[in-house]
Amino acid sequence: MGYKYYEGNWGEMRARAKLQWDKVSYDELEQTKGNFDELADIIQERYGLDRDDAMAQVEDFFSRY
Repeated sequence: MGYKYYEGNWGEMRARAKLQWDKVSYDELEQTKGNFDELADIIQERYGLDRDDAMAQVEDFFSRY
């Protein structure tokens, strides 16, 4: 399976991601460096979602920008 990354300005997107998922810290967002899988893992844990729902949120978020 190939890994997906956000290829734009991650610093700007990190701030938007923090607004979207306020239970995720800036440090956690920075550590993902825009990696969809790592971000979905954190969202799954923080919000009690299943893997598919967490990944769907991540993909939807990045598709808007």
